[in-house]
Amino acid sequence: MPLEHHHARLSEATLHYVTAGHGTPVVLLHGWPQSWYEWRKVIPALAERFTVIAPDLRGLGDSDRPMTGYDKRTLASDVYALTQTLGFSKIGLTGHDWGGAVAFYLSYDHPELVERLLILDMVPGLGRKDGQMSIQAARRFWHVFFHGGMPDLAEKLVSTNVEAYLSYFYTSTAYNYSPTVFSTEDIAEYVRVYSLPGALRAGFQYYRAGLQEDLDNLSSCTKKLQMPVLAWGSEAFPYPAAPSGPAARLRGQGYRGLRHDRRG
Repeated sequence: MPLEHHHARLSEATLHYVTAGHGTPVVLLHGWPQSWYEWRKVIPALAERFTVIAPDLRGLGDSDRPMTGYDKRTLASDVYALTQTLGFSKIGLTGHDWGGAVAFYLSYDHPELVERLLILDMVPGLGRKDGQMSIQAARRFWHVFFHGGMPDLAEKLVSTNVEAYLSYFYTSTAYNYSPTVFSTEDIAEYVRVYSLPGALRAGFQYYRAGLQEDLDNLSSCTKKLQMPVLAWGSEAFPYPAAPSGPAARLRGQGYRGLRHDRRG
């Protein structure tokens, strides 16, 4: 089934998005360092039953790269505006990595829109306000502090060889990596979009926001999600399970930090 590329001009940014199929709308939100292209192999199967919408989130892929607005709640407002532009009143929602955090806020702020939620390898934020992180977790999160640290430093260092830096994530962090997971053509597409002017900065802003703004947003999330939630993570899922707070509330709604299936 053919994929169709579109652009939607929203109030703060123009989003590029891909559509395919017919039926109940399903929105797919990608992570970093990826784009809508992350979903290219699952879209054809989903499109047999659903209308699939896969946007490039603000700042990434072929979407606009404004200077601000990279906290996940603002990113969720972009996706909400896109669904309204497209005339959808109900959607199924899937988010991976940072897209999973965006999906949480979209579901929390607009529960009337999201009928079902699937989150892959992500909790709503990187931690809890005033929380602690073990040395082991900090080592696994080295990239968070590198990306989210001194402004412009990561951009300056990575821009000298974008392909080598991104390839590290595609080849060293993939389970049982083989060239069939990320082909040369796949990596070339991601290198293309992350080499565009402002793309590295936008991607690293996701992490800078994650170290403060996202935690501030989470502190206001005091209710449980009411829609059915399915959350999947690997055995090596690095995010610590918080005993309380928004992550625990999401676990109470069907999320347990590792693999869990709550069918509603």
